[in-house]
This record gives sequence, C-alpha cells and structure tokens, in this order.
Amino acid sequence: MAKTLELLEIFSATKYRSSYTNAKAGKTCIRCGKPAKAFRDASARLEYKVSALCQRCQDECFTGGRHLG
Repeated sequence: MAKTLELLEIFSATKYRSSYTNAKAGKTCIRCGKPAKAFRDASARLEYKVSALCQRCQDECFTGGRHLG
C-alpha cells in the first residue's frame, strides 16, 4: 500500500510533467533517479515509456520487490 501511495504522490505532483520529461530525456527513473536502460522484456520497456519507472522500481512497486524472470 505504501508503494501505491508513493506512486500516486509522484504522478499527481504539480511538477510531474517536468519530472517525467526530464526522466525520459535523461533515460532515468522518475522515482529513484537512477539510469533506466536495462529492461526485462518489451512489456517493461513499454511501462517505462508510460510511467518513466526503471525496472527495479517497476519490480518494487508492481510485484512487491519480486523479480519476475
């Protein structure tokens, strides 16, 4: 639940648009700020295009930290 609230906070912030644009331009994660270059599969790459979350943050937020694959 905490991760969900954290994502809601990120995605509803007034600076979200600029944070998203900066993350995508720099190929970084909108949540942790680390590089977002390696993804497990096409689905994870698509998720980055939508949310700007790196693979690690996707795993933490959507699978409870379990790495799938």
